[in-house]
Amino acid sequence: MKVIPMFRLPLSALLLLLTATSFLHAADGPAITVVKDPSAGPLESYAANELSGLLKTLFDAKVTEAKGNPPTGATNVIRLGAAPSKDFLPADLGKQGHIVKSTPSGLVIAGGSPVATLWAVYEFGYANGMRYLTSGDFPPKEKPAFTLDGYDIVRKPLHTIRAWHIRTHGPASQAGWTVADHEALLKQLAKLKFNAVILPENREAISFDPIDVTGDIAGRAAFGGAREFQNPELSADPDMIDRWIAGIEAAASRLGMKTEPIDHNTPKISLGQAQGGLLPQTAPVTLPKGDFIVESSIVGDFNPQLHYLSRAAWDDSVTPESALRDLATPICGEGVAETLALGFAAVAEISALIEKEDSTFAVPDPKMFMEHYASAEPAPEWWAKGKELYGKAVGEMYRANTRARDGARPWILYHAKRYTFALHYLTAVEAARNASIARAAKDDDAWAENVEAAIEAMHNALGIYSEVAADPSDRGAIALLNEFAYRPLLEAMDELP
Repeated sequence: MKVIPMFRLPLSALLLLLTATSFLHAADGPAITVVKDPSAGPLESYAANELSGLLKTLFDAKVTEAKGNPPTGATNVIRLGAAPSKDFLPADLGKQGHIVKSTPSGLVIAGGSPVATLWAVYEFGYANGMRYLTSGDFPPKEKPAFTLDGYDIVRKPLHTIRAWHIRTHGPASQAGWTVADHEALLKQLAKLKFNAVILPENREAISFDPIDVTGDIAGRAAFGGAREFQNPELSADPDMIDRWIAGIEAAASRLGMKTEPIDHNTPKISLGQAQGGLLPQTAPVTLPKGDFIVESSIVGDFNPQLHYLSRAAWDDSVTPESALRDLATPICGEGVAETLALGFAAVAEISALIEKEDSTFAVPDPKMFMEHYASAEPAPEWWAKGKELYGKAVGEMYRANTRARDGARPWILYHAKRYTFALHYLTAVEAARNASIARAAKDDDAWAENVEAAIEAMHNALGIYSEVAADPSDRGAIALLNEFAYRPLLEAMDELP
């Protein structure tokens, strides 16, 4: 038999072959009927769309929707929502409770309210290896086998209110986010079953002045050619701020989230440096007994913590260690979680050290960097330990990334490059201090050498950070450090004798 190479086939024959291959591939997936309430509201309709997307992603399924009852002869039936599933819902489920349960007539995915049904959809995805991060969703490395049998999941909340607090403390917070940015994050938080949003209280402090990102700056790629870093939807105009907040409120409402006024008695979990420091810093997360509020300035640093909170809020047997394994293993592969844990432990250690030695270190402020250039005091010993620990974290992240190969490598690389940024930042701070010491000693050569070293380290820090800048908080941090560190260092170079 003569074999004709594909590149020599006529175009019409090649297109026919590709079409047939695509058809056969589509036919491989199961045909699934999703039955929903004929009078389903917007939230349950959204849940149906989300379920359809999960079925296609996980199983290459062909999904058909039916209202009220499945058509005659339908196989692989999923009943979605309380109305089609009323015969299977536990009497004590409550409004937030939800189930994913196999029955003789198919699978039930439902909750005690429309938003709980949406959470049940995400629980189904989670049970099949889908993982929800702030930057997007990651399917499992290996597609699961399709079945509607064997599900018996019942979730009831241990914490009634699981709220997200929108931080608006300057460019490196959610003050730089558009309504669309907030909606994208809230959609991911809905998948983690957060059910409330705390809107900013002090509206006068939300907006910030634009930061020039033209000329000689570091990390330019983060800004995509923009001339300024700003929130285009905000200014000091109260009407613009009101519209911005109203837009976030509407986005939250569409996802079944309440927009609560902050209760100052509710425990608040601050992920990262409480004052909005720009270095990656973590601390042990402890769940309170009742409601809780979570906040973070640079959101991308805290997917492990958010994942832990999202699981432990429904299951008190979940620990931070087990949650990290459950987060990483389906999307990264076996053995990766253990390596990640070593890197995260190193960051937790340096975070505790920073909090002990200098709690305002790398907190946004015009003097945050150049105060180290103004002092001729010897560098604190903890800076060297900080470089060692961030360096260890970088190594563990790259080891995890190599082992993961595909899957969620972008998530791991974000951490690797954030930690590399921190390592270069500390190198720049140390060089700036050494430059000041040399200046005081009238050693012009060492002064110049260390100013150059500080500039190079800060350029490297912001350059590598820009490679993984995922949201406006990341870009705001890069803009601030150009304003408060990189440009002042260039000016210092011009002042050298």
